[in-house]
Amino acid sequence: MELIKQLLRSVFQKKKNKGMSMLQEFITSALIIDDSEHEIEKLKEYLEDKDIWVKHYTPTELDKKTSPFNNRKLIFLDLYLENQNTLENNIAKIRSYFSTIIGKDFGTYGIVLWTKHTDEAGAFIERIYKTANKYTPPLFVLPLEKNEFLRKGSFEGVLEKLEEGLTGDVSSSFFIEWNKAVKKGSDNTITTLYSLFETNDKKNKYLEAILFKLACNYTGIPEGTIEGYDLQNDLVKSLMDSLQFEISSNYKNIPNLFDDPKDYVYNDTVEEKTKVFSKLNSLLMLDTQNCNQDSVIPGNFYEVLDHNSPLYIKEVIYRKKSENLDSHDDFKEINKRRICIEVTPPCDFAQNKKQSLSRIVGGIQMDFNKEILKGNNSPFKTDNYYTFLYPVNIGGFENPQMIIFDFYKFQTLQENQLKNPANFKILMKAKDKLFADVLQKLSSHTARLGIAIMYP
Repeated sequence: MELIKQLLRSVFQKKKNKGMSMLQEFITSALIIDDSEHEIEKLKEYLEDKDIWVKHYTPTELDKKTSPFNNRKLIFLDLYLENQNTLENNIAKIRSYFSTIIGKDFGTYGIVLWTKHTDEAGAFIERIYKTANKYTPPLFVLPLEKNEFLRKGSFEGVLEKLEEGLTGDVSSSFFIEWNKAVKKGSDNTITTLYSLFETNDKKNKYLEAILFKLACNYTGIPEGTIEGYDLQNDLVKSLMDSLQFEISSNYKNIPNLFDDPKDYVYNDTVEEKTKVFSKLNSLLMLDTQNCNQDSVIPGNFYEVLDHNSPLYIKEVIYRKKSENLDSHDDFKEINKRRICIEVTPPCDFAQNKKQSLSRIVGGIQMDFNKEILKGNNSPFKTDNYYTFLYPVNIGGFENPQMIIFDFYKFQTLQENQLKNPANFKILMKAKDKLFADVLQKLSSHTARLGIAIMYP
């Protein structure tokens, strides 16, 4: 009976340890930045016993380092790297180090901050997350008292203590689990593709052909009309559906995520919220990757450079009068450019039915102005305008933008005209949901019947 009890306790302990694995699975490598080598020896041993790759640097060694580190999932950081300095000077020194050794492409990581006082941690956190920083910000910062572990002569339990510290940080916990799920999902996606073939010879012979088919299938580009188009980028995108399924399968739920919707109110200024949502909208709706002037693909956005083109919008009906967009007082100070979107149905494009002809809708991109877009005197209130794409963040424009299409500016052009950089400049592409919405609303507009009825 006692043996059975011991076995049960052993199984329970294994399950308990497995349940504490959220952070431990995330941490594959660690960086220790501390001026005292002997104080962190046992920490290094503890982490290495957990199969975590560890590297230690002193401030003197960091001073000599000129290139960024590869990603380290956890950074143990002594807040007082130089004891003779003030708190502010130490934080400034750390930020300077991070600009050099982390940079902008470091990847996700967390910081364990050795400090005796939580108020000092607060000052550090405020400065480390400043938007002007030239490095990737940490996923989380958890303050810990190093002397607590030094006094007992062991760092056993550090990861469990960090895990406890993250229980109140629901957002960081979510992204830790999501990050792990992405890694597992990508590994499983690769394994699935390799498993399509029974032998290594077949894999070597046919896998690239399969990847080619997947890439072509993504945009529906006919194999005979690739013309130097970068299919590798589309191959990456084509794998996202599989990856999305794998990520969902490997993701573990985070307790308390979205448990009380009443608490989630974004109370910031209109200006700040507009900036944030413009970046999110661009992420969801616009694709700036793999745009090629020589490949005319449904959803392509172009800048209309030819001022004499019928697609170049010069005037609008504003306050019941025809007004010039470049000279009228309400418009002339607003940044703007004339644009158009290719709206050939994807099925026609994939089956090469378009016969070198593209269907185009003209429009305009301007600094977001709610009154001009939605006000009582807005020139864009009639149903021939597509006015749903705002605010969006577009490179080269400081302010959030709005994009408007005029369904009256609907034309068929030869593909060669769109490939001519003197008349059109490729800008970006609409993602699937945006393209489908534009096409659906164009179809709805052109399919209206109406009746010519006489009223007494």
